[in-house]
Amino acid sequence: MTNAEMPQPSEAVLKRMATIAIHAEEVLVADQAREKAPVGLRTFKNDRRRSMEQILVLLADPELKSYLAEVRTLIR
Repeated sequence: MTNAEMPQPSEAVLKRMATIAIHAEEVLVADQAREKAPVGLRTFKNDRRRSMEQILVLLADPELKSYLAEVRTLIR
């Protein structure tokens, strides 16, 4: 597959994907930060839950779903 075959995402889709990446990083970094920060475990669990909820909301966006479906057909 070449880059020419890949559909170009809209600016809105790019922003949503970048936000998903940021939230995913927050979820993954929470494990490391928990060992260093004097904040309670409950706070980290709540932060992780909120980040995961935001990811799910963004993934439910119709424009993003449509773009991802188009990309999936190319990579299968």
